[in-house]
Amino acid sequence: MKYETRREQALRMKRNRRSRNVGLFLAFILILIVGIVAFTGKKSLEAKNTEYEVTKASLQAQIEEQQTRKAQIEEYQKYIQTKKFVEEMAKDKFGLIYPDELVFRAKDK
Repeated sequence: MKYETRREQALRMKRNRRSRNVGLFLAFILILIVGIVAFTGKKSLEAKNTEYEVTKASLQAQIEEQQTRKAQIEEYQKYIQTKKFVEEMAKDKFGLIYPDELVFRAKDK
């Protein structure tokens, strides 16, 4: 077993303190770097989130528009299957009339 002098013991304690301080400093720097990376990542995710919210609102508006259009198409489809629609198309497109129907025409000037 080797005995240390007070000077050697003081030097060893000084080296230990120095290495502990360096370790703490490096740990602090590491934590600081991780914090900065996390903060910048958070900011970029927030920016993407706002962009996605705008896109979501736009798509929701398009969905509502298409749903109203679908309702109009369904209503028109029901109208097409009625007798009234067939009569109107026969009159407008083909000029057909019922045999007992009278047609008045305006004189051309």
